Amino acid sequence: MATPDPSPVCRLHPVLLLTLAGVAVRLALAAAVPLTSDEAYYADWARHLQPGYLDHPPAVAWLIAGGLALLGHTTLAVRLPAILLQAGSVLLAADLAQRRGGRNAGLMAALLLQLAPVYSLGGVLMTPDALLGFAWLAVLWAVERAFADGARWLLLAGVALGLGLLSKLTAGLLGVAVFAALLVSARGRALLRSPWPWLGVAAAVLVASPVIWWNATRGWPSLAFQARHGLGGRSFSFVRLAASIGAQLGYVSPVLLVLSIPASWRALRGDPADRPLAFSALPVAAFFTLSAALTPGALPHWPAPAWMSAAILLARYGHPRLRLAAWVGGAMTALVLVLVLLPLPLPGSPLDELRGWRDGAEAAKRVSGGTRLAAAHWMAMGHLSWAGDVDVAYVGARASGPNFYQRDPLESGEPLLVVVVEGLGEDRAALEQRLGPLDPAGQVEARSGERLVRRYLFFRLH
Repeated sequence: MATPDPSPVCRLHPVLLLTLAGVAVRLALAAAVPLTSDEAYYADWARHLQPGYLDHPPAVAWLIAGGLALLGHTTLAVRLPAILLQAGSVLLAADLAQRRGGRNAGLMAALLLQLAPVYSLGGVLMTPDALLGFAWLAVLWAVERAFADGARWLLLAGVALGLGLLSKLTAGLLGVAVFAALLVSARGRALLRSPWPWLGVAAAVLVASPVIWWNATRGWPSLAFQARHGLGGRSFSFVRLAASIGAQLGYVSPVLLVLSIPASWRALRGDPADRPLAFSALPVAAFFTLSAALTPGALPHWPAPAWMSAAILLARYGHPRLRLAAWVGGAMTALVLVLVLLPLPLPGSPLDELRGWRDGAEAAKRVSGGTRLAAAHWMAMGHLSWAGDVDVAYVGARASGPNFYQRDPLESGEPLLVVVVEGLGEDRAALEQRLGPLDPAGQVEARSGERLVRRYLFFRLH
């Protein structure tokens, strides 16, 4: 008797099945969880498409605008590009690991990126890191192909690097890491002697030209902003250093992070084709970790792309505790989901920061009587704009993205209803010092059950 052919599902590669399962879970989470403060802020950028923004390059706004055009004003529309990019990142990582270490290495790389909290849960959120992670892996994948199949693949690496620069300027660190990795081996130097890497550099500049032009014509404000934000400290702090390391252990998972370090160190002295991964792993992670020790502005998720490189090397070389690393990451991700999604008897919820904005926006629209809404904090502006589906003026003291794409509402003299979120940004007295007299127009409280989540105060500015 002839053996029946396996079903199409059975014929699918396990990595693809794993990736599709992750997409399904993230789609459900994306639809269920309200937008974070950053996402709501970037959604406002998508109302005002530009070739650049103060805080970041423009790709995050462009991608959100595409999702909104496809699915309308929904949280899923904002997050769909991130979910697809995360799936692409898993496939790239798996293929790169498989090319370096075999089929099992590819499957383990996919599993690690599906389970570690910063990649599994972070893959739901539409932030600049979504495209950065995909572009980071695309560069490394193309460079590995250049080692194996010829220097022409470096042109694709340049295109991918340009996409990374359209997402976050820190993608430039990957370019430096790859160049250094090529420079230290005879095979790498042979690739550098061909025209392809330099054509790749030209391609990267061309792809990133919108944000380069935007900054060049405005005095490079994004570079100044990022320098203040990430490198603005003046003293070394062991407390900040310990906090950064501890947060990274939580974001990446402690077992994965600890096991990745010796794998990355081994690759620094191993096969030249592994060195682009190695140079983009520990050196980049160390750079961001030391930055955190020097300034309170550094954030613990910044080294996440470097730990992706390290995770691929860990999958490539293997380790007796590799499965433990995957399951610990999965357990930490599950714990976060339980704390966030289940109605546990806790004094507060991690989702409280995301709740109550629709109440405030609807109340403000009723009070305004058609007058334009304004906010003095970027978080309030983003959330109110998204929750109310209105264009909210920004009147904050701190330079922010809207300063470069909104006409100054104070110069125009238009009447405004200023929404002050209690405990967030300036109070009435500080605002009046900058804006002039404010007439009280009421207040409203947003609650989750019996718990006060947020209080909104309304003032008219004539």
